[in-house]
Amino acid sequence: MDVSNVFLHGDLEEEVFMKLPPGHPQSGNFMLVCKLHKSIYGLKQSSRAWHAKLSIAFKGLGFTRSTADFSLFIQLGYAHKLVVLIYVDDLIITGSNDDSITQLKKYLQQQFLIKDLGHLKYLLVIEMVASRI
Repeated sequence: MDVSNVFLHGDLEEEVFMKLPPGHPQSGNFMLVCKLHKSIYGLKQSSRAWHAKLSIAFKGLGFTRSTADFSLFIQLGYAHKLVVLIYVDDLIITGSNDDSITQLKKYLQQQFLIKDLGHLKYLLVIEMVASRI
């Protein structure tokens, strides 16, 4: 799954100011700045803010973060197991139950603007093939 405008979702924890953007009626006044309430592309804090927001969403669903990989989330249910790997703006979702995967996708689509790219075919130039054991 691909999350659109990923770095625009994050909430900033600290105060961040920027000069007025080009085209603003007062952009020639160098004494004025904007205070940001949400992250934007180009901020050093944007990726951290996005990951924090996504982590909160997963933890609210009962996922736990892997101790081995900061971007790996696991949910162990009574009749299913879900695993989500985050790679910047892409989410790789797998699990033991198709209904659980579908429910997770629906929840994420309610929270964020997400495009379902279907079954994973390539990951970092590695061709992937799905199989059932």
